Amino acid sequence: MAHSNNSLVTGKLRGSLGKELVFREWEGKTVVAKAPKSREGDPTPAQAETQEKFLLASRYARAIIRSPDKGMTEAYAAVLRPRQNVYSRALEDFLSPPVVKSINTRNYKGAAGDKIAVRAIDDFRVVSVRVEIYAANGTLLEAGNAVQSTNGLDWTYTATQANNLAGSKITAIATDVPENEGSLEVTL
Repeated sequence: MAHSNNSLVTGKLRGSLGKELVFREWEGKTVVAKAPKSREGDPTPAQAETQEKFLLASRYARAIIRSPDKGMTEAYAAVLRPRQNVYSRALEDFLSPPVVKSINTRNYKGAAGDKIAVRAIDDFRVVSVRVEIYAANGTLLEAGNAVQSTNGLDWTYTATQANNLAGSKITAIATDVPENEGSLEVTL
């Protein structure tokens, strides 16, 4: 890949030259690259699924940039990595669901008022964590939103009902800004 500082030859070229070269501007420089080859045949089901995800991610990123409320644009701009713009940061956030790393039940003994700690991370921001407690037979006993701790990683849920712990399941579902979900389940 060649780089140019907008010389007399390349000027402010953008686009393709035949089917061989592609010119684009990046950080004030003209970048010249080999043109991509077109694919032959229909995409596989996995490729079609990836293309659909990327299409949705692209629409999300464009919506962030075009939104009259610039709050999210500024939030993404604050966490850019080198050679990244707001569009690519929003695109990356859409394609990266949050991960629930752990559910700590050390302080949960099955009584109302007991605490369950959840650690959830995302490449940008986790906006909510929902905790669901199921009885051993699979019946939903209670569900609600956890409260974020001051460290920004941990969330605390306070149980509202008594529960016989044997065989109970606790599910934590983290949601990020583009409303992707990641979950983890533990059995007591």
